[in-house]
Amino acid sequence: MRQRTPAYIFIPLTLLAIILAFTMVTPVDVVPEPGFQGMVNNLLEHLKHVFAQGIFWAVLAIATVMLLIINALNKVIEAERFKRLSEVEQAQYLEEGKIGYFKRLFSSAAKKQSDKEEESIILDHGFDGIKELDNALPQWWLSLFYFGIVFMVVYVMAYSFTDFAHMDKEYEKEMVYKDAQDSIWAVANDIDITGAVNKSNDPAIVEQGKKIFEQNCTQCHMEGGKGGIGPNLTDDYWVNHVEDSLFKNIYHIVYNGSPHNPQMRAFGQRKELSGLAIEKVASYVYYINQKEPTKTVAEGAAAPQGDLMEAWKQK
Repeated sequence: MRQRTPAYIFIPLTLLAIILAFTMVTPVDVVPEPGFQGMVNNLLEHLKHVFAQGIFWAVLAIATVMLLIINALNKVIEAERFKRLSEVEQAQYLEEGKIGYFKRLFSSAAKKQSDKEEESIILDHGFDGIKELDNALPQWWLSLFYFGIVFMVVYVMAYSFTDFAHMDKEYEKEMVYKDAQDSIWAVANDIDITGAVNKSNDPAIVEQGKKIFEQNCTQCHMEGGKGGIGPNLTDDYWVNHVEDSLFKNIYHIVYNGSPHNPQMRAFGQRKELSGLAIEKVASYVYYINQKEPTKTVAEGAAAPQGDLMEAWKQK
């Protein structure tokens, strides 16, 4: 007769499995951080959300009651089986029970069968002198096997009929979360003209400014700022000159709009672009005006408009 797994082992392990199951299916609006510290923080964040759910505590309470009932039934079954043992077997069983569970578990891993025990479990078939033993699989192995089957069924059902574990859905949620975080950061760290810095020497900023320009400005200024309805931004003539420096002047006009042309709207005042975005656009326009060749009428660009600004001529 085998020793029963004590309640102080299987009850906490079962409850832990329930907690881990809840962490798997509970949605959390957090982007996991890399590394071991990030893994720990992510787990704690999941547990915080799990413990905040009333359904979790209800399931945990029901599971605890059921496990206690199962433990009581196991005791009754154990007592009935014990009565059927001989006196010698009962004494042997009681003696084994005095050994601690973990000590008994580790010793069983290295325990070898006697020749007599081995003879009793030899199967009645063999080949080339090799015989097979009918060994019982360890309980921990069987438990993991059955757990794997249950997990597979739950996982496949969840994957098939819900958004759980779909990489594209998780990616979309993460992008929405990151965009929201970026928006919050942009509002908290936005700038105005006093904090704007000319970053035309930074290729990454210039490229970002180009993308914003193409999305918002090419309808009037055309591709590359060569001009159309709006003036040519690559020459030395400027309709508006309200600031001392060229970069600040570009920033001012994009943010506040043109006093001479209502079609050049105030992107900053209208909250269409943030101050940080306008800084990138201004850096891009400064770059194409100062560091790229002027686009001429012969190349399909618009004719010069406004005043020739000697101080802002290309260097």
